[in-house]
Amino acid sequence: MDGYQRERSINQDISGSLTATASTGDTTLVTVRNANTTIYVQQVVVYITTDAAQSWSFEDSNTSAVVVCKVTTSPGVDTRWAFDFGPRGRPLTEGKNFMLNVSAAGLAGHIEWYGYQRLTSAMAMGPTN
Repeated sequence: MDGYQRERSINQDISGSLTATASTGDTTLVTVRNANTTIYVQQVVVYITTDAAQSWSFEDSNTSAVVVCKVTTSPGVDTRWAFDFGPRGRPLTEGKNFMLNVSAAGLAGHIEWYGYQRLTSAMAMGPTN
């Protein structure tokens, strides 16, 4: 088992995929479990099938978003974009979702992401009866 799979097996795997059409807008790719959990993005792979003068940004849902990676404006048809952040992954802001931010409709393609989420802050326990 490599380090990427190890992290996903001991934490909660959040890997997934999306086929984005030319009309796809901003999309939540992964919803974080709770406010005390952090999403770690290990890899993002994008294959563009329809080129357009727009861009895609992969980021968290914080108001001053942590940008994980970007596919630039007019990336070209049939291009592959691969971003690798190692087995530990790139952390998002604690308690924030993983998002696809679309500059405007137009680009289309297939997106895959790999990562995990884990508890990063202690949670207070209430009294037991």
